[in-house]
Amino acid sequence: NPGVGKTTVARLIHRFLYAWGLIRKDIFSERNALELQGQYVGHTAPKVIEATQAAMGGTLFLDEAHALVGAGGNGDDSFGSRSDSFSGEAVKTLLTECENNRTRLCCIVAGYEKGMQKLMAADPGMARRFPRELKLDDYSPADLARIAAHVASTRFDLRFADGLEA
Repeated sequence: NPGVGKTTVARLIHRFLYAWGLIRKDIFSERNALELQGQYVGHTAPKVIEATQAAMGGTLFLDEAHALVGAGGNGDDSFGSRSDSFSGEAVKTLLTECENNRTRLCCIVAGYEKGMQKLMAADPGMARRFPRELKLDDYSPADLARIAAHVASTRFDLRFADGLEA
């Protein structure tokens, strides 16, 4: 869900891979998958190619990647048939670019669980190209209170009043 840390985890993975020399450039290119959908047939592939080229040598992070197959904001099909007409083009182009550049590009996809299942099922190559899954649980209210207290202290030199966190 929003705010769980998908982008933060992707950035940490990128930094780790870069520090260990597994990717060559300190490039972290973040895109929302909705940005990759074209306005007409044949317009999607160039957008996907441009996104992968912008990240070449580093990491491409596609947030809300489930939108590539028409899954809406919560993983449903609310984008409708227009989006479906672009799904095949987007997925096939992404797979081709990732495969052709597998030693020069790290691609991380993220989104809602239900929608990501639909994305992974969209093409047999998806599961092979993205074989690892990391599920981030939502923060509990206690987790959020600890995070807020930590940020207040470290960034703003403020302290919660006694009992506020509880």
